[in-house]
Formats: sequence, structure tokens, C-alpha cells
Amino acid sequence: MVTTERLMRFLAETTYADLPHEVVERGKVLVIDFVGGALAGSQTGVADALSRYVAEQTARPEASVIGRNFKTTASYAAYLNGSFNHETELESVSQKTSPNPLAVLAVSLSLGEKMGRTGKEILEAAVLGFEVQGRVGGASLSGVSRRGRISIFNHLGAVAAASKVLKLGVHRSRMALGIAAFQAGGLIANVGTSAHVVELAVAARDGIEAAAFADLGLTSHPDIIETPQGFCDALIDEGGYDLEKMTKDLGRTYQVLEPGISIKKYPCCYRSHRALDALFEILNENRISYEEIENVTVDLNLYDSYLMKFPDPKTGEEAKFSYPHIMSAAILKGKVWVDSFTDASVRDPLLEEAKKKVSVVIHKEWPPGRVDARTPVTVTLKGGRRFSREINAPSEPTLEQLLGRYREAAQGIWTTERTQRSIDLLLNLEKQNNVSPLMELLTIRE
Repeated sequence: MVTTERLMRFLAETTYADLPHEVVERGKVLVIDFVGGALAGSQTGVADALSRYVAEQTARPEASVIGRNFKTTASYAAYLNGSFNHETELESVSQKTSPNPLAVLAVSLSLGEKMGRTGKEILEAAVLGFEVQGRVGGASLSGVSRRGRISIFNHLGAVAAASKVLKLGVHRSRMALGIAAFQAGGLIANVGTSAHVVELAVAARDGIEAAAFADLGLTSHPDIIETPQGFCDALIDEGGYDLEKMTKDLGRTYQVLEPGISIKKYPCCYRSHRALDALFEILNENRISYEEIENVTVDLNLYDSYLMKFPDPKTGEEAKFSYPHIMSAAILKGKVWVDSFTDASVRDPLLEEAKKKVSVVIHKEWPPGRVDARTPVTVTLKGGRRFSREINAPSEPTLEQLLGRYREAAQGIWTTERTQRSIDLLLNLEKQNNVSPLMELLTIRE
């Protein structure tokens, strides 16, 4: 049995009952994080533009748009909800598999609503969809790190989740995977622009459509992952993927736990989170004030420099990928949050002055990959004292902190009672006989 068939057979035959309790619980937290992030991003200018475009299309009202007052097709709803989630740069991420489960979660919720699936079926699709995405992505990181094309794997996860929701079975799931695979793309040059916000959500839209096409009988190559001139051969550097690793211990380990998905604490590029944790530890442990700081230096490798690429950002989007902006906001205000990354924030004269205290050093001699990247931070005081710290893994918010920012995002959109109702349903997602009432609650209709 070859790679594509093994993965699609596992997808089709594995059920909620097969999933370990801790896998289900992690999946539930990821759903809560996704909805909260989408809600926070639903009121932005980018969300307004995308919603206006979709609302102008003639579309059946199949699925809810989070934080907006309309329904649209499942594919468009997944596209919008995924884009909203990415707009705040609070999407959950995975450093050692593939970029993140954004598209998988958007597909599972929107298509699940259309099909009237249970909460268990939503979690099943989300966990197993990311299992496919993460296994292929994790076994291919060395082949994409040089050019940073990690977003190609999201199409695989999205279509896998859609195939599970539609109950396509092994053969049609293989057809769906092949239809979605040729659409995979993503250009790292778009980081720091609005196009970056939608690139992962495109996978959600395409994944739903590919699964629907396969359900209607359309065909593709049945072994799209491993075949010559297929997904890996065409999109990943030669020698940069391991087909055997993609199915090793299948069903005994799950990607959402091992190597795992991380929930972001800060609304900016995840590559900066280790440096932020290190900086805040230094400042808090030594009670260092902004006025005492002479310089903050961040050291990084080539891969991180591809993403953290704006020394002098001109927009809020660029600021999310700028060490000078991020670190200056941290030392000046003692925190970084959504309001740190607006167009107005980049013009703040106090932040402009604080940027003069931040230095970035790119080490071309360090290993250039994604997984082995380092970001040590050194704080030098005006008197000459120096403090250095290096964090290997960023911290993430607790469930209570996650729910706290969910409530904050809901302020001005929903009543307190409605917000709490949605939280209660999400916390008990596996008990919902139909996910549609929950999804309808997530719009702004009263």
C-alpha cells in the first residue's frame, strides 16, 4: 500500500471513538482559539473588503460567517472565517509539521454546518484533516525551508477534512486529494500584505470544492503525494521529503499532540514569540524600565530573516513581521497586542524613537532551516550591564486566558449572555448533536 492510499484509508476508516481523550481535548481548544481569532479579525478593514466581495456573489446561505450578519456557501464561509482568523496573526501554528490548522478548522466548521454534522464529527474531521497535513508537511520541512513554501501543505489538510465531513470513502478521498493538490501554492513574498491574510484561507475554499468535485465523480491521480511529477516531486526540493516517515506510527501518534500545535500568545509572526518571551523574562526578572535600556539585540538565522523582513514597517501588516517594531512596542509599553499593529502604531513618534534601541543581527553561518532556528535576545543597559536569554519553545496562553481574549473580541459584537452561550457550546462541542445552532450563534444576528 502506497503513501496516498494509506493516508486516505486511515482518514476514511478512523472515527471519533478511535481518538484518544487528550487528542479530542486539544482539538476542542484549537476550535475555541480559531473562533476567537476569527471573531477578533471580523471587524477589520480587510474583513470588510472580503465580506463585501462575498456578499455581492449570488450564493446559497449554507454556512455562517463569524462576526458578520450573513450566510454564504460553505466554501466562501470557510474562506472568510479563515481569513478573519489570520487577519490578527493569532492563528495557531506548528513549527515541526506544517504551518497551521487554520484551513482544516475553517473547513470542518463551515462544511460541518452545511451538512448538519455533530460536534464529534467536527472534531473528527479537524483532527484527522490536520493529521494528513502534518504528516506530509513534517516529513518535508527540509525540502521547503530554503524557499519558505510551507503553505503548500494546507490544501492537503483542508481537502482531507472536507472529505471526512462528506464521508467520501477511500477512493473518492484520493480523488479529492489529487484535485486539491495541484492548486497548492503560497509565496513568502506576500508576508506583510493583505494577500498573506487570505493565502491559507484559499486552501479552505479549494479543499471544500475539491471534495465536492470528487463526490460528483471527478477524478485525479490516485497517488498524488508520491507519484513522479506529483505533489512531492513537483513542489518539494529533491531529497527533501521522506515518504516512509509520512505513515510511520499512523494511528499511534497524532500530529495535534506530537509534535503538536501551538496557540499564539502575541498577535504577530510566531517566529518572534521566543524572542518576546526572552525579552519579557529579562525585563520582569530584573525590573528593567524603558529608560534604563541602551539596546536590545535579536540574533536570528536566514529562515527567520525571510519572514521578519521589515526593518522599517510602513503598515500594521508589515509591523507584525518587524523585529524593530515588535521589540520597541514591548520595551515601551510592556506588552504587545492587537493595537500594537495598526497603521497608526507604525507612525507613533514614541515607537519610532524606541526603534533606535533595537538591533537585529542575521547569522548566515547558522543552520538556515525552520526547525533549528534560534533567536537569542540580549538587553544592554546604559550603565553597560548586559542580560541575555534564549527560549527554545514559546509559551502559550492558558485556557482561561484564551477565553478572556475571546470575550474581549466579542465586546461590541454580541451581548455578554450570547458570548457566554457560545463559549458553553464550544467547551462542550463533542456533546452537540448538530453544530448548526452553534455556528448560527457566531454571526451577529439577534
